[in-house]
Amino acid sequence: MAKIIDETSFITAEEAADRLGTTNVQVLMLMRNKSLTGRLSEGEWLVTSESVARWQAAAPEERQLKICTGSCTGCSCS
Repeated sequence: MAKIIDETSFITAEEAADRLGTTNVQVLMLMRNKSLTGRLSEGEWLVTSESVARWQAAAPEERQLKICTGSCTGCSCS
């Protein structure tokens, strides 16, 4: 269920993860690298509905590049 804060529609990180077919941790990582826009409100991470829709509309290769911008060694993308 969307929450409206300052005229912006937000969904929970859990709902964003469900919509994107990923995990809460991945949603938080995407927020950290500014691929998704969100905020902490009353102890709950919220993501803008608009940034989730933008992420869903992005080309698959763009989503992969944004996910793997860190220096992790635990994924199979390198």
